[in-house]
Amino acid sequence: MELGFQVSSLKPLLKSEEQVSEAFRKLKQIGYRHLQIQWISRDVADKAVARALEESKLRCIAMQDFYEDVAAGPERYLAQSRLWGSRYMTVSRIPPEYFSQEGLERFAAKLCDLAERFKAAGTALTFHPVSADYAPVDGICAVDRLMALLPEHIQLTICLYHAVRAGKDPVELLRRYAGRVDLVHFKNAAVFSDGTEALVPIGQGSIHWPPILRACQETDVKWGFAEQESWQKDPFLCAQESFQYLTTHWNP
Repeated sequence: MELGFQVSSLKPLLKSEEQVSEAFRKLKQIGYRHLQIQWISRDVADKAVARALEESKLRCIAMQDFYEDVAAGPERYLAQSRLWGSRYMTVSRIPPEYFSQEGLERFAAKLCDLAERFKAAGTALTFHPVSADYAPVDGICAVDRLMALLPEHIQLTICLYHAVRAGKDPVELLRRYAGRVDLVHFKNAAVFSDGTEALVPIGQGSIHWPPILRACQETDVKWGFAEQESWQKDPFLCAQESFQYLTTHWNP
């Protein structure tokens, strides 16, 4: 399993070409080599992102966006995938109108059509559920229903934080879908004395990571991306602390 960084974590700092270049440079200095790209401002030209990747020597392994955005304009994402060399296109969240047994069948058919478009560009499609997607549909977890409807080549990208938040056992989930999970997201939260919750660097929150990391290795997860979209301190310090924890506990 290789370690990377989910760029959505830095959304407020990715609004210009200069900011993107600086962010990529800092991530490389921390030690990251691989990225999943999401939520870079549309004001930043795709070629500028490609230059920042080349200059920083970082590799775009995957891209991500909400299903509705990708389905509304797949040509843009296909062009980005070719330009940035992305291996995966991750679409997230089950739209509310598909949250029924019949709706999931329609959603699965649409994902299959989208997967064929990206397959022609050499990019694999993956589905990323959020915590609400683990709710039951007629007594069966919607994620399980959906994955049973999809062919094996459409993978599941598991955000371990969302799985835990939904009350799922991430180790059991990884084992159940072994072979269909190339990508995972490492994200963590802590509850403070006043009862508030906030995202924190990996290893500083409520999730116990060693058995999850072992399960990632045992189930042949290929890429794990540190992620933290809000911060209580400098975001690059958070990224560094996540990197240090993960590299220290990589082979527990």
